[in-house]
Amino acid sequence: MIKHREYNDYQVSAIVLLAASLLLLLAATVLNRSDLTSATLFLCGVASFMAGIFLLTFSKSDPVDTSIVSLLPVMGNINISRILSDLGVKGKAWFIPVEGSDYKIKEFIPVSEGIPNSISSDFSFIIDGSEPGIQVIPDAIPLLDLLVERHGYHTPGGENETFTAIKEISEDILEFCDSAEVTKDGDSVIIGIKGYRLYPGCRYVALESPKICTMHPCGICSLAACIMAEGLSIPIKIDYIGIDDATRSLRIIMTSGPAHQSTGEDPGNSG
Repeated sequence: MIKHREYNDYQVSAIVLLAASLLLLLAATVLNRSDLTSATLFLCGVASFMAGIFLLTFSKSDPVDTSIVSLLPVMGNINISRILSDLGVKGKAWFIPVEGSDYKIKEFIPVSEGIPNSISSDFSFIIDGSEPGIQVIPDAIPLLDLLVERHGYHTPGGENETFTAIKEISEDILEFCDSAEVTKDGDSVIIGIKGYRLYPGCRYVALESPKICTMHPCGICSLAACIMAEGLSIPIKIDYIGIDDATRSLRIIMTSGPAHQSTGEDPGNSG
């Protein structure tokens, strides 16, 4: 049998407060000292009772458990990475801004480590040129579209605004984590995510193979890379993603690539 949670956290808190109020009022009645101590116990009991009733009245059932949500996409990422590996694709993902396309950011996974001179909007296999690889749509694109429609997100301009956008979206708007820090170290950008609420999915993928996280990132890693690529208007590569079970944290290291030619069509790949 599958076990279901009978009470959510708000209901449990309300029950605790009501039980505390009962004990406090009982103590004040039994002691009956008619002094400041009894008055304090009585007031605390009434306050606990009112707080418990408030919580019971306005509490709602819990939303979907984030640990469950985080596991929904993991096998898709694992399977895609397995297919890419079987095809001989071994490189780390590049997030490339593209003009004249339905999708403003494309994800390119090279056979080795290079980046193509141009990006096509219509073909998954890029086999022409010196840097062959696979082109896909980043996992975070639907989320970016939602941010535009619901929260008025606009493309950040410059490095500082881009870093701020990643931090505010992660912490305040989407509330993915307890805290997010974005710092620059030489040519690398380091993003620290603490208290990540979708951490179980990351851990599942990382235990399968840490290579998956850099080959085809999901979740907040894909989102941060898309914001970086769009805000700085340059290709962004995810070099490293580390996890920490103790703090449910992620450490993401990205580097920027050279400017490139982005096009909405590439007739050379039509065959």
